[in-house]
Amino acid sequence: MMRRVQFFLMLLLSISVGSVVYAQSALLSTQSAPIRPMICPMPPQGGPVASSEYPVALPGDSFTPQTNSHPPLSNAIVRQKGRNRFIKLEKLIDALDIASGMAILDVGAGPGYASILFAEKLHGTGEVYSTDIREDFVDHIADEAKKRGLPNLFSALVKKEGLDDFYGKHRYDIVLLSNVYHCLDNRTEYFTKLRDYLKPNARLVIVMNNQVPLFSENDLADVKGLAVALSSGSMDNPFFEELSTATKQLIVSGERGAGFRKAIVNDFNSMLKNPQFYKHFYSGSFIAKINFSDAERDFANWLLLMLQDEGVFEKRVEQIDDRAMRMVIKLNRLYFIAQFGDYLAQKGRGAYIPYGDDNRQTSKYLMFRELDAAGYKLAKEIKLSEYFEATVMVPKKP
Repeated sequence: MMRRVQFFLMLLLSISVGSVVYAQSALLSTQSAPIRPMICPMPPQGGPVASSEYPVALPGDSFTPQTNSHPPLSNAIVRQKGRNRFIKLEKLIDALDIASGMAILDVGAGPGYASILFAEKLHGTGEVYSTDIREDFVDHIADEAKKRGLPNLFSALVKKEGLDDFYGKHRYDIVLLSNVYHCLDNRTEYFTKLRDYLKPNARLVIVMNNQVPLFSENDLADVKGLAVALSSGSMDNPFFEELSTATKQLIVSGERGAGFRKAIVNDFNSMLKNPQFYKHFYSGSFIAKINFSDAERDFANWLLLMLQDEGVFEKRVEQIDDRAMRMVIKLNRLYFIAQFGDYLAQKGRGAYIPYGDDNRQTSKYLMFRELDAAGYKLAKEIKLSEYFEATVMVPKKP
């Protein structure tokens, strides 16, 4: 608890008394919201303001700060509920046309949010097999199945490495992996073996973050306008402050050619990968100048919760794993979208995703290559929200 208190005292000490009052009044006005983490509630003028009430996930939910990627059960339940604001599993399940009697496998189910929805959708028919490598998650799902009267929901503990023998005991109509694909090793081998356990016309459904790659020069739609925006109010502009000296000199000189574009992209990407970059937007005079939409604000709050809970803000960049770095980039890209969206292609949401594995944030392309090698083809993609999408794959016909 002390770690979380220290984290937010640092934010609050840098905010004026008036900003804190705004945060408190914003909290009172949003208490009826089902999930509303309160790092940056929206004041009337539209800028984010820090609040000492963070996090507010669900009324009555407890949350214990952790510094690793294996939170206790209570934390994991809160995190899964919060993430569903953006994944929208109910929307996904409706789109899958679940039929009575289906056999559904939820791989890496966590505390079982999706598994429970599947079991309820089947109205007591069929089977939902919910697996995880954590015994407390598996036990929790079994307890919830009893409490909710779901005789078609079964949980199983599986090994961390490779495809567990459990999977071969059943045949499946749908296999769901929600935020799990990146956790698997030897994925081509894994999914090649899994294919043998699928029924005819089975579907493999993979939920992943929408791609948030590093910036490329293709993202710079209005270079001149961007240069003006960067230099505007440069005395308290964190984007300008974080630019290299050489890039600042290019802005002053009026250079807008290939050299300038390359320099901007390099500096922007350094900011994207900086886990401390968020601090600029919750302190000082710049705090009221970022205009998040409601969805952007909520997503930023959720990302901050995840990163703080896992102790990412206390690590050096080289200590942050790929998964956490993707969250850092997503969070920081939100600030670019809010500030420079008018000058970036597709409002800064990623107009261009480079091929190849050098950019580790392009995991979707890697997934397609791996699953193609494992014998699957794309059936359709389902946009769940601005931040998550589901990819539906089916086995290739012989």
